[in-house]
Amino acid sequence: MVGCSGTSFVRRCLLILACVAYVACAFSNLCHHHVSISRTKNINTQYPHSQPSTRSWSRFLAATSIADTNETSKSAESTFWRTVPTSSSENGTSKLPAIAGIDRETGPLPPGAYKQIGERDTITSCLLGIGIRSQASNDDGNEVWKEASKNCQKLVDAGFNTFIMNNPAADDLKSAKVSTQKTIQRGRSKTEKLMIALEKQRLQNLVLRTKIRHEAEENFYKVLHQNTPKSVLRSCNFMVNLEVPAILSTEQQKNSGVDEEQPTQSFGNGWMVRESVGNALKRVKEESLGSVVLEYCEHSPYHLDVLDSLFEMKREGLIQSISTQNFPPSLLRSALSCGFEIQSNSIVGNLMNTHNLRSDSELGILCSEQELSRHISAPLGGGLFTDSISQSSKKKIEALFGICCRDKSSVVSTSQKWAKYQSIKNTLHELSQKYQVSCESISLRWLLQMNEEAGDSIIVGSRLGMDLREQQGGSPYNRQSDLREVFTFALEDDDMELLGELSGQSSSQDFPPEGDHQIDFSNKALWI
Repeated sequence: MVGCSGTSFVRRCLLILACVAYVACAFSNLCHHHVSISRTKNINTQYPHSQPSTRSWSRFLAATSIADTNETSKSAESTFWRTVPTSSSENGTSKLPAIAGIDRETGPLPPGAYKQIGERDTITSCLLGIGIRSQASNDDGNEVWKEASKNCQKLVDAGFNTFIMNNPAADDLKSAKVSTQKTIQRGRSKTEKLMIALEKQRLQNLVLRTKIRHEAEENFYKVLHQNTPKSVLRSCNFMVNLEVPAILSTEQQKNSGVDEEQPTQSFGNGWMVRESVGNALKRVKEESLGSVVLEYCEHSPYHLDVLDSLFEMKREGLIQSISTQNFPPSLLRSALSCGFEIQSNSIVGNLMNTHNLRSDSELGILCSEQELSRHISAPLGGGLFTDSISQSSKKKIEALFGICCRDKSSVVSTSQKWAKYQSIKNTLHELSQKYQVSCESISLRWLLQMNEEAGDSIIVGSRLGMDLREQQGGSPYNRQSDLREVFTFALEDDDMELLGELSGQSSSQDFPPEGDHQIDFSNKALWI
C-alpha cells in the first residue's frame, strides 16, 4: 500500500509540472507576438519609406507583374501593392506599356518600352530615342555642354537611354559657313559652271555638316563622362552616324574645291573604315560603339564594302550593333542577301510623310519579309505636330512641309498640303482632349503602335537646353515629362485607323516604284 501511494504521488507531481510548463510556454509565445507587433509599428514609424509607396520604382515593379493582379486590385494608379492592365483602353490591342499612373518625372519605364539589340541582345535600347541637335561651337561653349550633360542625365533618370548626335540643321550650317572665293572657269558652258557650283556647294555642306557633328560629339561626351558615373553610362545606348562619301574623279574633286591637295582614295578600303570607327571611339570616350548607323549616299559604290568592314569589327567586339539610314529597298536586299544582319533601317516618317510607313510599300514588304525593324526620324515633322506650332509663321510651316514631309503621294501643291495638315491637326486636337494628353504624345504613340510587333522605334529631336533659355530666365528643361506621357495611354483601334486614313498610311493609293540603287560606272575613278 505504501508503494502504491508513493507512485501515485510521483505521477501527480509530474502532471502538475507538465501543466505549468505548458502554461509558461503559451505565455511566452503570447508575449513574443506582442513585442513583434510593437517593433513593427516602431519600424514603420521611424522608416516611412518602408510603407507602400507610389514612387516610380514601385510602379516599375508593378508593371513587371510582381504585384497582385487580381481584379479587385486593378485601379487607375499603379503602386507597389497593386497594378493596372497594360492597356488603358478596352478597345485597344496595343502591347506597349500604357500605365495611367506612371510618374511623369523620373524612374525607369516599364519593360515594354525597351527592346534588346546587339550581339546576343546585350544592349537594352528605349523605343523612344533622343536625337541631339548638334550645333557649332560658340563663345558659351563650356556652359552649353554642361547644360546639355545635365539635361541628358535628366532623361536617363527618366528611363530614356538611347541617344544619337544628329546632323546640324540648315540654319546652323548657314551660320557656320565660311565664305569662299569664286573661281573663274574658262572654256565651260553656263550649264557646266552651274553644275560644278552646285556640286561644290553640296560637298562643302557635307564636309561642314560632318565637322560640326564631330566637334559636338567630342565636346558633349567629354563633359558627360566627367559628370556621370560609369555604371550609368554603361546602361545607355549611344548611337554614332558614319558617312559613305560618293566617289569623285580627279577632275570632279579638283572642281569641287574639297581636299584638293589630297589624292583620290577609295573609301571602300577597310583601313579607312577602321580609321572612321577609331575616331568615333575617341569622340564618345568608349571602348566599343553601341550602335553604328551607316548613312546612304546616292551613286556611291562603297556601301557593301563598308558594311563588310563594319561587321568584321563587330566580330572583333568594337561594335555591338549596325544599322542603316535611308537605304533603298534594292540596296537593303543586296546587303541582307550577303548575310549582313542589319539591326534596323532609319527612315523619315510622320503623319504627313507615310510612304515608308505603309505595309504595302516596297520597303514595308521587305521589312516584313526579313523581320527588319524601322528607326523613324522626324516623327513630329520638325514641330508640325506639337502644341507650340501655333506660334509659328505660315512661312516656317510651309518650309517644314518641304523638309520633313516630302511624301510620294498625290498631295503635291501647297494648298493640298495645307488642307491635309489642317485635317490632321484638328483630329489631333480632338484626340488630345479625349485622352487628356498632348498632340505630340498622340503623334508619337500612333507611330509606336502602328508596327509594334516588328519593334519599330522612333527618334525625337532635342537641343538638351543648349539654347541656354533656362539661364536667361526661361522655363526649366522638362522634355522627359512630355515623353513619358507617351506610355500613359493606348490609342483605340478606331483612332488608329482614323489617323491612318487621314495621313494616307492605310489608303489604297498606289505610289510609283522606288528607284534602284544605281552606281555610275562611267566614272573613270572606278575603272581598274
